Amino acid sequence: MPTKRRSRNTSSRQWPKNLLARLRAVRQKIADSRADALLVVNPVDIRYLTDFPGEDAWMVVTNRTVVILSDTRFKEELDRDHAYARSVMRKATLSEEVAKVVKGQKIKRLAFQADYTTVTQRDALAKHVGASKLRAISGWLIKQRAIKDDNELKLIRKAIGIQQKAFEQLRSQIKPGMTEKQVAAQLEYNMRCLGADGPSFPTIVGFGANSSINHYLPGDVKLKKNQPILIDFGALYRGYCSDMTRVLVIGKFQKKIAEIYRIVREAMAAGIDAIKPGVELAEIDSIARNLIKQAGFAKRFGHGLGHGIGLDIHEEPRLGAKAKGVLEPGQVVTVEPGIYLPGIGGVRLENDVLVTKNGHRDLCDLPTDLESAMI
Repeated sequence: MPTKRRSRNTSSRQWPKNLLARLRAVRQKIADSRADALLVVNPVDIRYLTDFPGEDAWMVVTNRTVVILSDTRFKEELDRDHAYARSVMRKATLSEEVAKVVKGQKIKRLAFQADYTTVTQRDALAKHVGASKLRAISGWLIKQRAIKDDNELKLIRKAIGIQQKAFEQLRSQIKPGMTEKQVAAQLEYNMRCLGADGPSFPTIVGFGANSSINHYLPGDVKLKKNQPILIDFGALYRGYCSDMTRVLVIGKFQKKIAEIYRIVREAMAAGIDAIKPGVELAEIDSIARNLIKQAGFAKRFGHGLGHGIGLDIHEEPRLGAKAKGVLEPGQVVTVEPGIYLPGIGGVRLENDVLVTKNGHRDLCDLPTDLESAMI
C-alpha cells in the first residue's frame, strides 16, 4: 500500500490546543477583513501565537499555514520545540522573504501590523510585495491578548508566586547600609533562584525622598533606619509578567509617611473591590482617586490607577481617568494608587487582579497593613 503523502502545508507535530485557539481567532479576523494573510512583526505577538520567543523574526499567517521567517541562530530551537509551525531560515531581508511567501501562496491581500511596522519596513514591503497588496491593520492582537486563557493565567500566577517568595526572602536580607542598587540586585537574584527568567521590568528601589519619584532608577544611596523603602518589581516566567509594589521601613515610619500609607492602602482596597465585568475602566480609577482627593492629596497622584499585564508589562486594558471601555472576564490588571511628596517620600501599593465572570480575584496575597511594612 503506497505511503500517504503529507501536504507541505501541514506540520510534523500538532499545534498545542491553547495556541490553536488563539490562531483560530486571528484567522477569523483575517477572514472578516477580507485579507488572505496577516504579517506579524511584533515579537511578543509571535510568541503569543507560536510560543517561539526568538528575536529578529516575522511570521505570515494564512487560513492554512503559519510561516516563521527566522535565521539559523534559531533553527535548532524551531525544529525541536516549534515543529508545528513551518519555519524558513531566511537568506535575504525579511521583506524579501515575505515576498517569496506571498508569491508562493498566491496571497493577494496581506494585512500587516501598522502599530509595529516602521516607515522603512513598510517601504521595503511595498517594494518587494507590492503596495497594492498591503492592508494596514491595528489593534487585532492587542485586544485579543487582553483576555487571558487558562494557560496564560497559570503562567501569570506562577510569576506572581515567584515575586512574592522573593520579596519575603528580601525582608530578612535588607539591612541598613545597603544601597538601592544592592537591594534591587538581591531581589532580582532571589527571583531568578526561584525560577524566574528575570525581572519583568527594571526593578525600582527608592530610599527616603527618592521614594516619591514614580519610576526612579536605583542608585548608590545607602539605606538608613526609619526611611521609607519603595520597591516596585515583577518576575518574568516563560514570557509572562507580574507586577507588585510594596513600601517597607526598618524601624518606624515618619508620621507623614504613615498617614499617606493608610490612605493609599484604602484607595487600593476600594479600587480592587470595584473590579467586576462591565464596570467602566475610568470608573475604577475614579473610585480610588476620589479617596486620595478627599484626603487632600489629589495633586500628589498623577498617574493612572493601573494597567493590564501579560506578555508585556503594560497591556490593555488601562485603568485611567480617560480610559475607554469596560472590564471583561479574563483580564488581569494592576491596581496601584500612590501619593508622592517631593523631598519627603512616597507610597505606592500594587497588586495584580483577575477579572472573573462574577467579580474579581486578587492574585497577590502578601499583606499590606502598616504593621507588616515595618521590619
